[in-house]
Amino acid sequence: MQTEQEFYRCLVSDAAGRALLRIRDILADDSLSDERCFQKIEAVVTLLEELGISCGGRHDFG
Repeated sequence: MQTEQEFYRCLVSDAAGRALLRIRDILADDSLSDERCFQKIEAVVTLLEELGISCGGRHDFG
């Protein structure tokens, strides 16, 4: 049972990590316009930065 739990823990951790990296890549894309969805982008950026994941200088709401 422990091995199965460890397998699922690693699987979820890997999927979460890949999702965070994809979100970071989207937010770092300077070709995208964020005018229409600024609040949602700001919320995601804030969360990522709280987790220690930089999204680049474009989204510095300082």
